[in-house]
Amino acid sequence: MPMKKINRKEIQIKLSVSHSTVSQWLCGLTKPTADKMFKLEDEFGIPVSAWRDIKSYLQDNDTKQIPKQSSNRK
Repeated sequence: MPMKKINRKEIQIKLSVSHSTVSQWLCGLTKPTADKMFKLEDEFGIPVSAWRDIKSYLQDNDTKQIPKQSSNRK
């Protein structure tokens, strides 16, 4: 299943996790639990195997589909 066009906010809402959790996952700092990995695969087409090296996976699969959210901090 190909990745569908999504954004970080949609992941947060569908998986009931924080913005920082999603950011840590997509930056490869942490990994989702197995149940979240399966939900990410079902909902967004990100295969469980992608979490071995998510940064490379996202680069190889058009990272524009999961845009970074801009920070409004000053």
